[in-house]
Amino acid sequence: MNNQHPKPTSSGVTTWQRFYNVAKPEKNGILLGLLFLILSSIAGLVYPQLVRWMVDNVLQPKNYQLLNQVVLVLLIAFTVQAITSSLRYYFFTLSGERIVLRLRQKLYEKILNQDISFFDENRTGELMSRLASDCTTLQNTVSVNVSQGLRNIGQVIGGFAFMFYTSWKLSAMMLVLIPPIAIMGALFGKRIKKFSKDFQTTLADASIVAEETISGVRTVKSFVQENSEIKRYRNSLDTALKTAVSRIRAITEFMTLAMVLGFGAVCFVLWYGGREVVMDQMTIGDLTQFLLYLMIVAIGVGSLGSLWGDVMAGVGASQRVFEILEKDSVQTHSGKTLANLEGRIEFKNVNFSYPTRTDLQVLKNLTFKVAPGQVIALVGSSGGGKTTISSLIPRFYDPSSGQILIDDIDLKDFQLNWMRDQIGMVSQEPVLISSTIEENIRYARPTATHDEVVSAAKSADAYDFIKSFPQGFETMVGERGIQLSGGQKQRVAIARALLKNPKILILDEATSNLDTASEHLVQEALQRLMKGRTTLVIAHRLATIKDANQIFVLDHGQIVQSGTHEELSKIESGIYYQLLQRQFINQNKV
Repeated sequence: MNNQHPKPTSSGVTTWQRFYNVAKPEKNGILLGLLFLILSSIAGLVYPQLVRWMVDNVLQPKNYQLLNQVVLVLLIAFTVQAITSSLRYYFFTLSGERIVLRLRQKLYEKILNQDISFFDENRTGELMSRLASDCTTLQNTVSVNVSQGLRNIGQVIGGFAFMFYTSWKLSAMMLVLIPPIAIMGALFGKRIKKFSKDFQTTLADASIVAEETISGVRTVKSFVQENSEIKRYRNSLDTALKTAVSRIRAITEFMTLAMVLGFGAVCFVLWYGGREVVMDQMTIGDLTQFLLYLMIVAIGVGSLGSLWGDVMAGVGASQRVFEILEKDSVQTHSGKTLANLEGRIEFKNVNFSYPTRTDLQVLKNLTFKVAPGQVIALVGSSGGGKTTISSLIPRFYDPSSGQILIDDIDLKDFQLNWMRDQIGMVSQEPVLISSTIEENIRYARPTATHDEVVSAAKSADAYDFIKSFPQGFETMVGERGIQLSGGQKQRVAIARALLKNPKILILDEATSNLDTASEHLVQEALQRLMKGRTTLVIAHRLATIKDANQIFVLDHGQIVQSGTHEELSKIESGIYYQLLQRQFINQNKV
C-alpha cells in the first residue's frame, strides 16, 4: 500500500497533509461526526451477539417467553444505530460542505491574485472546471466518502475482533485473504488515481469548448457553425468518456476480484463452520454470529474498495486544485505610495517578450518620456507594440529588461494596487459586469455616492440616454453589457473612469468601433476625461489624435518617428504620412 501514498511536493507536503490542513477549521464538526460514527459502529456490532444469544437460548430450547425481550433489545440497537448514523452523516456532510466552500473561495481568490501571464497560459474553461467539477469531486472525498470510509473501517476492525472472539481458527484462516486484497488495492488504486486525474483534465477540455462557444455565440451563428461546434463539444465529451470508461473498468475489476474472494470466504466458513457444529466444537448460535460478522466485514471491505476509487478520484482532483493554491500570488500590498502623483512616465531601454512567446520580442530597446498632463498618441501598424505598452504601465506584465519609471521611481517599487488605482483605462471593447448601470459606474469606486455617479455620467455624456430608460440608473446592462449599444457602453466606461479620477489615463482604440454620431459624443466625453491627466492614446483613426502633444510612431517594437501631427504629416517618406494617405484613400472609397 505504500506505493499509493501521494508524493510530497517540493515543500514536502503530501496530499493527505493538505487534506488535513483544509479540514482543520472544521475539527469540532468532524469530531462530533466521529463520536456518532463510533456509537453507530458499536450499535451495528451488537446485533450479531443478540442473534447468537437468541438462537442458542430462545430458538433451540424454544423459550418463547424470552423472544419478545430479545427482539425489543434488537429494535433498540437498530434504532440507536439509525439515529447515530444519521447524525454522523449530518456532521460529516455539513463539515465537508463548509470545507469545500472555503476551498473554492480560496481558489477563486488565488486565481484572481495571479498575474496576467497566468491567464495567458490557462484558459478560462479550464479554470472554471477547477472551480466547479474538481471542487465538487473533492467535496465528496472530504465529506461523504470520508464518513463512509471511517464507518466501514470501524465495521471491518470491530467485525474482525468479534470474529476472533467467536472462533480464532476461522478468523486466522480469513486473515490469509488480507494480503492479496491489499496488493490489489495498491495496484488498482494507482491506476484509478491516474485515470481520475486524466478524466478531470478531459472534462476541463470539454468545458473550455463550451465556454468558448457560448461566449462567442454571435460569431458561431454569423458563420453558421452550430453543427461544427456541437461536433467539437461531442468529440471532447467522447474523449472524457473514454477516460471515464477506463477508470470504471479498473474499479469494476477490483470490485469483482474482491467480491469473488469474499464469497469464496463465506463458502469456506459455511463448510468449516458446519463441520465444527456437527462435531460439537461450535454452537449453531456461534456459527450464525460468525457469519453475520463476516457479512459485516465483507460489506465493509467491498464498500472500501468502491470508496477507494472515489478517494483516488478526489486525490487526482485535489492535485489540480492545489497546483493553483500553492502557486505564488502577485504581491499587491507592499511597496511605495505617493501623497501626490504627478503622472510623469519614462521608458528606459525597455525590451519585452510575452511569457507565452519568449521567442518573439515585441518591444526592442524602447525609450521615451511623457511629461505630466501631456497627451501622447501611439500609432503604427498592428503588432507594432502599442497595446503592449499600455499593458506594461499598469504592470500587467514586467519588462524583460530595462526600466519603466513613474515620477522617476521604478514601477516595480510601487505598491501594485495603489499604482493601478492611479491609472484609468478605456478600451476598444469595454467589459461591463452583469448588473445595473449605476453599479457599473460605481465599480471604479464602490464608496461613491449616487450624486457622484450622476455627475460622472453627465460628464461622460451618458446621463441623457440613461434617464431615457424606464429604470434609469437601475437598468440592467446584461452579460458584458449586451443590452447597451457600443456608444452607450463606451460612455458608461468613460463615466466609470471619470469616477475613478486617475492621474494617468490609457485610451486603447476607444472610438474605433463606433458610428459617426456615437464617436462624436464619445470624443467629447473623452476630451473632458483627458483634462489635467497624463494620457496615452492608442488609435488607428489618426483624426482622433491630431491634437496630441506628441505622437510616437511604432514599428516592430521601436519608435521610428515622433512629433506633432503637423510635423509628421509633412514627412512624405515617413510611416505616419503613409498611414494618413492610406486612411484618406479608404475614406474616399467609402
